[in-house]
Amino acid sequence: MNTLLRNFSHTFRRFFTASVLNLLGLSIAFAACFVILTQVDYDYNYNKAYPAHDRIYRVEVNAGGDYGWAIWLARPFCELVGASSPHIQAISVTSLSNYSSDFEVDEHIYSEPRFIGFGDYLEVFQPTMVCGTTASLNEPGQALISASMARRFFGTTDAIGKTIYIDRKSRNQPLVVGGVYQDMPENSQLGNCVFSSFRSDLNKDSWTNWNYALYIRLDNPASLADVERSVIESYKLNIPRDLISGEGEEDWENFIHFTPLDEVHYSTVGNKAATSKAAVYLLLCVSVLILLTAAVNYMNFSLAETPMRLRSINTQKVLGASTFSLRMYLLLESILVCVCGFLLSLLWLYLLQDSSLNTLVASDLSLMNHPNLLIALGGMAVCMGLLAGAYPSYYVTSFPPALVLKGSFGLSPKGKMLRTFLVCFQFFVSFMLIIAVGIMYLQSRYIQHSDYGYDKSMVLVGNLPYELLDRRETFVSELSGLSGVEGVSISQFILNSSDSYMNWGRGKGDNNIYFACFPVDYRYLSVLGIKITEGRDFKAGDGDVYIFNEAARKKYPWMKVDEPATSGDYPVVGFCENIRFSSFRNNDAVEPMAFFIYGKNHADWDANNILNIRVAPGVDKVDMLHRLAEVTEKMAPGSDFRFRFMDEVIDQNYHQELRFTRQILLFSLIAIVLSMIGVFGLTLFESEYRRKEIGIRKIMGSSTGEILYMFTKRYFVMLVVCFVLAVPFGWWIGHDWLESFSDKTPIRAWVFVTSFLLVSLITVLTVTFQCWKNANENPVRSIKTE
Repeated sequence: MNTLLRNFSHTFRRFFTASVLNLLGLSIAFAACFVILTQVDYDYNYNKAYPAHDRIYRVEVNAGGDYGWAIWLARPFCELVGASSPHIQAISVTSLSNYSSDFEVDEHIYSEPRFIGFGDYLEVFQPTMVCGTTASLNEPGQALISASMARRFFGTTDAIGKTIYIDRKSRNQPLVVGGVYQDMPENSQLGNCVFSSFRSDLNKDSWTNWNYALYIRLDNPASLADVERSVIESYKLNIPRDLISGEGEEDWENFIHFTPLDEVHYSTVGNKAATSKAAVYLLLCVSVLILLTAAVNYMNFSLAETPMRLRSINTQKVLGASTFSLRMYLLLESILVCVCGFLLSLLWLYLLQDSSLNTLVASDLSLMNHPNLLIALGGMAVCMGLLAGAYPSYYVTSFPPALVLKGSFGLSPKGKMLRTFLVCFQFFVSFMLIIAVGIMYLQSRYIQHSDYGYDKSMVLVGNLPYELLDRRETFVSELSGLSGVEGVSISQFILNSSDSYMNWGRGKGDNNIYFACFPVDYRYLSVLGIKITEGRDFKAGDGDVYIFNEAARKKYPWMKVDEPATSGDYPVVGFCENIRFSSFRNNDAVEPMAFFIYGKNHADWDANNILNIRVAPGVDKVDMLHRLAEVTEKMAPGSDFRFRFMDEVIDQNYHQELRFTRQILLFSLIAIVLSMIGVFGLTLFESEYRRKEIGIRKIMGSSTGEILYMFTKRYFVMLVVCFVLAVPFGWWIGHDWLESFSDKTPIRAWVFVTSFLLVSLITVLTVTFQCWKNANENPVRSIKTE
């Protein structure tokens, strides 16, 4: 052990710069690998915490026509599925997703996600209960809360029978805690919510309200085919005749689909922003590539030391040390270096755990929450030390002592070829990732700078609390009077904040229309600056009227101004230009949509609570946010309107894609850093070994520039070859990522040119820095020491 530590410290002192760079590269690689693998673990194990996750399925239907595959179902249909087969042990009929809601507990207000369903809908998922049972949801006014909520609300998990109030106590909507469940992991379908139930009679026999999601639990996954046949047969017998659009057998067979709960996280049905399984595998591959690159660096570093360590090692041979013992010492030294790199990476992760690094992944980066991953990475460090040290330890002890001590040993052609291949591998990885991130950058820029049909940068949005809905006009009037505000309107949704909003189907037969419905007030189009192409804008007093976009008129040419949109529907008062109303995952230029004003026929629907505020050009945005906060605090003390600019909302809509882009960008930079460390090691090896050649060339009249060119041109050839090989792989990664968008940017040539120039410039600078000393050294000294 003393010999090992002595050799290790001697090597570290003698090659201090190279040793520090190598150790830093290893630590960065292990830290990056940990970050990547936490994300991979988060996605791979999504929904797998539920006890029966392999027997739970989400039901999806294809209603045909423009509807496509969807997760929203009618309650009678859900109950029909549940009763169709004895293999179905339980069903869960729920709202489509959770939503944030305020709860008052002992005069304290808590904002928590809320989830609603019919009866004991959690029986399908079987959460671990701390106290009580999920069956309490069968009783009206009962709720289940998580253990962490119980501790926040009441200071204890013994909370059965205690009361929380929806929104404010004054609204008299109490929920009695009927059970406390153990906190679910973040990567689960339901998450930690306040679970409560709908009224038992809500939409009991209604086939017109398709507002619910359905999950089923089977007795065995092998029963799925039988269940599917039973559901189709039951559907044929019991579905109302007026809902059937086709009679062919193929229409029935393609009508329903059961998605395993394990796959819901990757399904784009009902969620076009779903995580891509290919992206998860790509991140896993990137983590492997980064570790391999770090191992390559260490191997190159070890080989670079060979000319300087040969005499010392073979002197030990002459003094009686066996080849086996020397190789074992070198292997243990290699393992020690890699383990030190791993331990240093833990220090970086600990110091950065509360930094912006947390936004890079969906998972928690706390070290203590990933013990298995840490053990696995520690094992990888040992394996990396063995693999990276195997060849150098063999190579450095393979020369005959007499030959080495005379100083006439030669450079192995096979070793040179191996080192060249390893550095080329690093170049290949760098080029591939930079090209991919360049394509992702193009799409991100395209999203930010495309014409939306309105000036999103000048629009502020805020959430009007539901208890203040009856004062909407008062708020609009008060905010409109602020200096710098050009207009205020109210809508139900925020433009471009989602892939879909309300989808309405109207009419029958050839005059059936299907479109995205966007409820607004009469000021909305003028406030956002959306242009009317025919007819008129909304006006005060309008109700139950449409303004459709041009895409709707093109798709449904019978639509006319001042006429019903279709038979038995509401009138169209105008048409507006096509705008970007949803995300770039949809092609809004061909998607029908309509702005709609709720009238007397929809009085119970009118819950529009989004404030849209247009500010004048040149207004200080931060100052405007402060002034809005001051005004609303005076009008509604304690209420949170969550004002933010529409740009921020739009970016949030693409958080999955933007996060993946940031991940690939960071790991591309890491790959470049590791590649340059590898280049440093290789040039260290060559420049040290070729010192005599350099000295002779200097004596023969070669300039410093010519010597630097001699080293650089070899790397330039390597760069060109690696670039040509990496281009198709980088293009494939970027192109595959773009496939999640319906409206996407073309891939520009400058992305490839920039990647080549960037890596080439950094490589040339690294080679020049490393070779400069030897190229300028006194040639007499070089020849003498050699």
